[in-house]
Amino acid sequence: MSSKHPLHVAVVLALTVASHAHVAHAQSTQATSPDGSADATTLDRIEVRPQLEQQMRAIDFKRSADAIQDTVSSDAMGQYPDKNVGESLSRLPGVSVTRDQGEGRFVVVRGLDAAFNSVSVDGVAIGTPEDSSRAAPLDVIPSDSTERLTVVKAPTPDMPGDAIGGAIVVESASAFDRDGQSIRAKAELSHQNLSGETSPKASFNYSDIFADGTFGVALGLSYQDRNYESDNIEVEYDKVDERDGLTPIEIQQRKYSINRERTGVNLNLDWRPSEGNSYYLRTLYTDFTDAETRQNSIIPVGEGDITVNADGTYTVDGIDPGDFSRRVRFRTKEEDTFTVSAGGENRFGTGSVVDYKLGFTKTRERVLDEVEARFEYDGADDVSILMDTSHAIPRYTISDSPAGGWLDNDNYEFNRFVVAPIWVDDKEHSAQVNFTFAGDTVTWKIGLLGRWRDRDVNIDEAELRRGPDLNLGSWTTGSPSYTHGNMGDGISSRAMNRYLRDNLPLYTARPQDVAANTEVSLIEDYTASEDILAGYLMATMDFDKLRVIAGARVERTDFEATGNVVDLEDEETIGSITTRDVSSSYTSVLPGLHLRYDMGDWVLRGAYTTTIARPSFGNISPRTRINRDEEEVELGNPELDPYTSRNVDISIERYLGETGIVSAGLFYKNIDDYIVDVTTRDNPDYQDFDVTMPVNGDKATVYGAELNWQQHFDNGLLLGFSATWLDTEYEINGRSFTLPNASDRLYSAHIGYEKGGLSTRIAAVRRSEYIDEVDASDSDFDIWVAENTQLDFSLDYKVSDQWGFYFEASNLLDEPLELYQGSPSNTLQNELYGRTYTAGVKLRF
Repeated sequence: MSSKHPLHVAVVLALTVASHAHVAHAQSTQATSPDGSADATTLDRIEVRPQLEQQMRAIDFKRSADAIQDTVSSDAMGQYPDKNVGESLSRLPGVSVTRDQGEGRFVVVRGLDAAFNSVSVDGVAIGTPEDSSRAAPLDVIPSDSTERLTVVKAPTPDMPGDAIGGAIVVESASAFDRDGQSIRAKAELSHQNLSGETSPKASFNYSDIFADGTFGVALGLSYQDRNYESDNIEVEYDKVDERDGLTPIEIQQRKYSINRERTGVNLNLDWRPSEGNSYYLRTLYTDFTDAETRQNSIIPVGEGDITVNADGTYTVDGIDPGDFSRRVRFRTKEEDTFTVSAGGENRFGTGSVVDYKLGFTKTRERVLDEVEARFEYDGADDVSILMDTSHAIPRYTISDSPAGGWLDNDNYEFNRFVVAPIWVDDKEHSAQVNFTFAGDTVTWKIGLLGRWRDRDVNIDEAELRRGPDLNLGSWTTGSPSYTHGNMGDGISSRAMNRYLRDNLPLYTARPQDVAANTEVSLIEDYTASEDILAGYLMATMDFDKLRVIAGARVERTDFEATGNVVDLEDEETIGSITTRDVSSSYTSVLPGLHLRYDMGDWVLRGAYTTTIARPSFGNISPRTRINRDEEEVELGNPELDPYTSRNVDISIERYLGETGIVSAGLFYKNIDDYIVDVTTRDNPDYQDFDVTMPVNGDKATVYGAELNWQQHFDNGLLLGFSATWLDTEYEINGRSFTLPNASDRLYSAHIGYEKGGLSTRIAAVRRSEYIDEVDASDSDFDIWVAENTQLDFSLDYKVSDQWGFYFEASNLLDEPLELYQGSPSNTLQNELYGRTYTAGVKLRF
């Protein structure tokens, strides 16, 4: 990274400004005696309660909200309980995260897939760089650029209806959220014990109000450059005649080395020229770059003759050494998001308001350099393996000649390069206007929203097997540390990239691979446009302590797409390639009713809502893959209807002063037209072919209960606990399943202590196992994600009103991400990330 990186310059400038401001502040706040001389006995009083501030703000937002929702709020320093937006949200009742390389990426609300959530930044829906899903990743948004995070679980009719899981609302700071001029800066170093790497992060936030209190500016900058590693082992299982149950047929040792850079910039302008009139501009740009090297060894434990031994182990003999493989993959994934919105609000008379907004969001992903090099073991003799499957992760002993030869890079010869570039562009323009009219007994609100979205997805992949001879030994580096065993020689991705810069053009596809390369490069490509026009009418009525909100929302969706139809006559011959244009339209009517009974310290809520989730882009894209050799067809289905959910929520809240809450809730979702993949042989367009296509199936149901308690005590102790219990179900081919990603039990708890300048906290999040992939015919092939507990610790000490320092330790239990097939005794994947320790300093003026 160049020393002249603009963010580095900005941070240096910020710290310079902060240092001057510190001197000025010290001079201006020095205590004086009545005669004007300095009073040496008068000291500033330091009262710092960041956790309590967060808790009080979150409670205030929940208490005053009309919708059923929960909020995570920053403290006065702009800090959250966690570094990652997704992980901060996982502290809320009913919310969990799915992780990518140990970092929270997608948010799961009430056990429903992240694609069932809507995500907006400052009121503008953001897209997704995912090529086929609608799920928006939240690890690309730096938490330092945000002020508040809210999960709306039962939206009112004036909110977008695509929120079966929930509506995730990300808000950035306005200058009017601060008290006058505010300058905040943070710098930190984090150390991962697994890799031994230490990584920097810095952020700077500035806000001020000018023009006699009418014009506000808020600017935020953040940058992180993180290096770390993960250790992974993966096992593939199948049923073989020689043994009962599932038998490992392949083991992969995988070592990941990762560099992730995150940059965030937000600029917010507010103009309030007069009472009742306000105008604003909100902008946010994030850049996420993930450079990843993966080294892996393929161990073919199912490729020989199996003999079952008396002690329960078994031996696999006669394995061709060419079935052993070593691979190294490098790729740089770049994802950037830009959102901008401009709007205003004008009040007329005693209760009439009009607010309006124009928005634009652009999300992009580029993976332009992905290459995997594959090599085969060039041993002279067959190999045998002794397998012990009495442990969840199988243990194995490999016998070959020479001993350990399969670990030596010099014994591996080139097999192929696999290049796989990806381009994804997702853009959306939006416009909305809302009118509010307050009458004597009823407040009416009516509004319109238009969203115009365009997507372009291009996914390529090609296998290149013809070219110069290459021995893996030329890329050898030191043996990597690896928790799950011995990986032998290391493989340098830098050496690979140097070689490819000069030699990749010399490698081409074999004639027999051209058809398959063409098919793979075309079948996932599509362009699509989705136009949504929504309108609603909502009435709010107050009857003493009871507030009633009733209304309906109507959303019209028009979808058009172009994809490819690839007809493969056999593995080496393409019969034809054509394009396919499709279009569909549907209208969703979404009534809603909210009740809120406020008795002061007690608040009762009830809601009946109707929400939708539009089909994933992968399911509705007009792709067609025809394999005549295998008599198989895979189809997208642009005629899919959206998921429609009827939801009932009931909750009771008891507020313990301004700093505590106890709440309990029950909820129910009845989801119609749940989409599943179905394989049939009666498709009239493809006689005698197995045709797999996503279709609208039967309903899915979700029953749940939530409990939340947070309280602050006078002695500085803070306690919090939340729990969610779920019962989910849907059916395929007569089998009943829990919904994918739906943990039956979610728990979070924290213990904090704050006194004077000290604030410390230990927090845990635990979720039970959940099903990840369903095999409709055999439960032995269902894929599950095992239960997991995340334990973190933080300590913050404010030395003065101007500066303080902090220490954090995350993933203290070092629990792995673990997947299993059919039963916990069959580990499919075990990935370890190690613990991370962070130390930093923060300034405020």
